[in-house]
Amino acid sequence: MKKLFCTIFIFFINIANTFANEEIYYIPSNEVYLENTGNVLELRESAKLISFQKALNILAKNILDPEDFLRFGQISDYNVTNLISDYKVESEKISDINYSAVISVNFNELKVREFLNKNEIKLNIFVSESYLIFPIYKKFNTFYLWDKDNFWYDSLLAEYDQQSLLKLFFPKKSHINRLKISAEQIISKDLDKINKFLAFYNKKKAIIIFLEESFEMRENAFKSDLRATLYSANEFSIIQLSDDNHLSEGTTSQIELIAKLVVNDLQNWWKNRIDLGDDNDNNQDLILISVDTEDFKKSFLIEQIIYEIFGVNNTKIKEIAEQNTIYEIKTNLNISHINLGLESKNLKLIENNNEKNLFKIENY
Repeated sequence: MKKLFCTIFIFFINIANTFANEEIYYIPSNEVYLENTGNVLELRESAKLISFQKALNILAKNILDPEDFLRFGQISDYNVTNLISDYKVESEKISDINYSAVISVNFNELKVREFLNKNEIKLNIFVSESYLIFPIYKKFNTFYLWDKDNFWYDSLLAEYDQQSLLKLFFPKKSHINRLKISAEQIISKDLDKINKFLAFYNKKKAIIIFLEESFEMRENAFKSDLRATLYSANEFSIIQLSDDNHLSEGTTSQIELIAKLVVNDLQNWWKNRIDLGDDNDNNQDLILISVDTEDFKKSFLIEQIIYEIFGVNNTKIKEIAEQNTIYEIKTNLNISHINLGLESKNLKLIENNNEKNLFKIENY
């Protein structure tokens, strides 16, 4: 019976691992515009290759930190087609002058990883839990949050890429949300209101992105004050934004450009949190993870997550008992990094006080 149980588990693990992180590696709706040369077959082939490269650049920007992204941009000797699992031409338009196509691309995770490893580019893909966004906009001494005229909200939402590693949640502009919490209550750090609002949307953490725009009559220019703050477990901490977000003053609002820079900074902030650094590259440890198998469905999902984080080659089943399965993991991740990866799954590792390097997965 135990042998059959193990076989079933391994069968499901392999299936689950095949689909791990597939959302990240799917880049939808890549638009390509070309001049119509008269040969439709050649145009389609050119559009396909251009969309593949465009999609790969988007993927690389999403999963690599800025330094590694620059290194990726210097790689030239490769065939992008070899990294593709499949693609779909969503639409195609042909006129006497122009040709255009919209193509969605699905990359092969294993081949992308091998490609980056071959070029000595580190890959550490942890999708964050969902951070609720409070986009507070102040203009002419008026605060906007869930209001129709909050253009800061609109600009941030337009720039956010759902395929990125950092997951953001934008509550809708609505009368209900206006009743639940206001910009002033967030700025005054009303913990009761903030916690109730987060609980209503089943979120644990929030990012407050405050932008104030004012127009200086003497200088005939707009000025901006920008701040980003993380709220977690009743505490506030500053998220450092790059100096590029303090743009030079101009005669028109730069809210759209500021939003683009802020969203990019937030993506890099998350990548920096999950960055292992060089010290851990060759320092692999063995840890044991115990999974309760009484609830088969839950244990299967947890097992899927374990293989997603650590990979098939670094994970093996050490022991199977009636109530739990113990996995032996070879990893250079420390426990804090692993727990960052588990946060989005509402899970965390708890150390067993009686046995070294043995951990149990519990709800976060």
